Amino acid sequence: MVWTLNSIACSCEGKATVSASVKHSDFVFSGQVIFKTLTTKYDSLGIIATGDTSKKHFKWRNYPTAVVRIRVDKMYKGKLTSKILTVLTPPNGAGCGYSFKVGKKYIIYATIFDEMLGTDRLKRRTFDNKTFWTHQCTRTGEWNSIEEKEILKIKI
Repeated sequence: MVWTLNSIACSCEGKATVSASVKHSDFVFSGQVIFKTLTTKYDSLGIIATGDTSKKHFKWRNYPTAVVRIRVDKMYKGKLTSKILTVLTPPNGAGCGYSFKVGKKYIIYATIFDEMLGTDRLKRRTFDNKTFWTHQCTRTGEWNSIEEKEILKIKI
């Protein structure tokens, strides 16, 4: 007997241009990953949820999220509120989570709204001014000078 389960896998519709990615993002910055963990205990990390926190929209706290702390080198879009920012991403590639590595430097395209796969109803979920969301379908990736030069050419 064979059993199968329905599953949802990450699917991105091509890679957006640098210009479109900057426009879609609330914050764009580069920096080095200094910490990474998987948790459901957001409060213990100093992450404060704002927006719709009713029970109906707060069930997401039962599911683990990857929490990444980044020491910011350069802010391209948005106002820097701290030298250390927190980026949340789904816990794995199947959920479109970006796989950050401690010690590596990245360019991060981030939003203040949760864009986790399957949480369309929860897009109102936002966090404090030092915590953001990213995922595989953004241009977030390892830092490179060509990408940075393209970002710097954009009038923000």
